[in-house]
Amino acid sequence: MNEHVSHLNGSSIASLAAWTLRTDEAYTTDLALRQAELLALDSIGCAFASHDAGSPQRVAALVQELGGNPQCAAIGQGFRTSVLNATLLNCALVRSLDFNDVQFMMKEGKLHVGGHCSDTLASALAVGEMAGAAGQDVLTSIIMGYELFRRLRNLMPYSSVWDGTSALGLVAAAMAGRILKLDVSQQANALALAAARCATPSIVRYGELSGAKNMVSAFTAQQGVQAALLASKGMTGPKQILDHKWGLTSVFDPSLGIEDLWAPITDTLYILNSHVKTFACIGTAQSEVVAALEAHKLVAGRIEDIEAIDVTMADLPIIRKQQAEVHRLTPSTRETADHSFTFLPAVVLIDGTLTKKQFENRRWDEPVTKALTAKVRLAVSAELGDRAPTAMPCNLKIRMAGGEIVETECLHPPGHSFPDRGLNEGPVVEKFRTITGEFMTSGEQEELIQGLLSLRHAASIAPIMGKLSGAVSR
Repeated sequence: MNEHVSHLNGSSIASLAAWTLRTDEAYTTDLALRQAELLALDSIGCAFASHDAGSPQRVAALVQELGGNPQCAAIGQGFRTSVLNATLLNCALVRSLDFNDVQFMMKEGKLHVGGHCSDTLASALAVGEMAGAAGQDVLTSIIMGYELFRRLRNLMPYSSVWDGTSALGLVAAAMAGRILKLDVSQQANALALAAARCATPSIVRYGELSGAKNMVSAFTAQQGVQAALLASKGMTGPKQILDHKWGLTSVFDPSLGIEDLWAPITDTLYILNSHVKTFACIGTAQSEVVAALEAHKLVAGRIEDIEAIDVTMADLPIIRKQQAEVHRLTPSTRETADHSFTFLPAVVLIDGTLTKKQFENRRWDEPVTKALTAKVRLAVSAELGDRAPTAMPCNLKIRMAGGEIVETECLHPPGHSFPDRGLNEGPVVEKFRTITGEFMTSGEQEELIQGLLSLRHAASIAPIMGKLSGAVSR
């Protein structure tokens, strides 16, 4: 059915459903497929890194108590579970350390954090494993999902009270429906059902952060997959949900261009704007950490001589908003510490590294760390942003006793993706090796790396996914 005709005769959901199932050459270029393979590899690595984090541990305990048809791998957990449980757990694992990919997007003329599309990437892998789907089918669904995420986020004003994760329920449903090969009518119902459960308030990401920040994407992804499965069995959803005043118009504002949701692809694919975090902290602080690492080489052993640390970042609304978050200036939880522009450079200057260990034992409360954190002063610069307009750059200037100035700067961290060439494979693979080294042999690592980086050629992703559930038990 022509998508424009379906819209005139029905709803935006019907038009969107047709678009999500469409075959597009942009999805099958070598660059797009390689980017999706690298992001799948990175997401799985992030899941292993989170195996002992609080939120996924609680989810894993619950999943094991509930049981379930062993359809899918619980990544790094030593057991298998149902596709819905795997979606909930694996998405929580990918997200929990804030180590997965990040996107930046233009919003009202300014660069803004677009979200973390890989929050729901694991749902596509779980559905693909359950269905025995071909690797390229899963990858093209992921690529489409990233594109859909951007389009939905473009309908959310910067000042919206709704969190960007509100888009992810529809994304998960769309990816699942495509992998399951639903028809347009079934896909429309899947999207409508998912939309009915997706709205998430922004409070999950501000103030004194709670465990909900790490779970909302997993919740919406699970609902999205469930919606697609129910739609495949004939369940219907409220197809006017994107159009009617009693629907989600306050979440996704139709006046911002509802027709853009199903427009042809003309811009660079959104997946090519997906940056891999090389450090387990907020995406806007990646360059800050790099600058602090460089500065550590110059001030190591002289921490007590530091009088002030001036952190200058791009002058953007999102940076100003995050710098003003009072709870992040003096963090009191793991969730606020990895979002703190003051704690992060302080602990890196002391230790010369940033791993999970820098967040253990309430490191932010240690007297030396706390004292250095208090010396960090935050500022913004339009000129700095102009030199790296697609990134979140940082300049670090340390004032030492006696007048010495130590200055470092990072415009693009190692995991930055450039639209014309995508991600640099080296940092992504190295990150995966570093994370998974404690869980598997180098031979097992290489088998996974090679398998995931050639996923487009796999007749079914089930065999390689099957290797993920037991690896941590080595």
